[in-house]
Amino acid sequence: MTDFYHLPSSCSVAVKAALAATGEEHTQITVDLASKSEAFLAANPLGKVPALVVNGQALTEGGAINLWLSARHPDAGLMPDLASPEGAEALKWLFFAYASLHPVWVRIFYPERFGGDEGKAMARKLAVKELLRLYALVAAQLEDSAFIAGDTLSLADLYLAATIHWEGQLEDALTARWPVLADHRDRVRTHPGIARGFAGEFGYAAA
Repeated sequence: MTDFYHLPSSCSVAVKAALAATGEEHTQITVDLASKSEAFLAANPLGKVPALVVNGQALTEGGAINLWLSARHPDAGLMPDLASPEGAEALKWLFFAYASLHPVWVRIFYPERFGGDEGKAMARKLAVKELLRLYALVAAQLEDSAFIAGDTLSLADLYLAATIHWEGQLEDALTARWPVLADHRDRVRTHPGIARGFAGEFGYAAA
């Protein structure tokens, strides 16, 4: 029995996409951040999505959950052999997305946490500057490959594609500055096995 705690159009879309790709049977539970249930807080006391509860064991942190799903369902092909050069590249970009990109987006969404009411404008301005620096690296990488770690989709692409959809939070769209990001986003969200994970998210029609 697997319960998946999900917030629509959030970072947990990457886990939703991995669940779709692996075919892992689960029950999706939509989280209300304004009124977090006891069951959700028991799964993740930090009150953050995603969270997966498998036969009573709680799994948190999107990258960790997706690596576990990939190992549990190797036939889904979501990651190469982690000991191979291809695996090293996929891991590098996976953790770049979670450890470098995601914290900056948090500063975009919640600048008051980093600058208070008086300093939130500056906190956001600095976050945007850092975000553009990071996506310049992503765009350069995608100039030479269909997916972030090469010619084959990996877990890193699932999260990266989700973050690109958040560009509406910025004055200047990422995809206008770097069209290669739009190509990547659309390539991932329509990928066989992945499309169901993005259905109903970011304004797309439900499956």
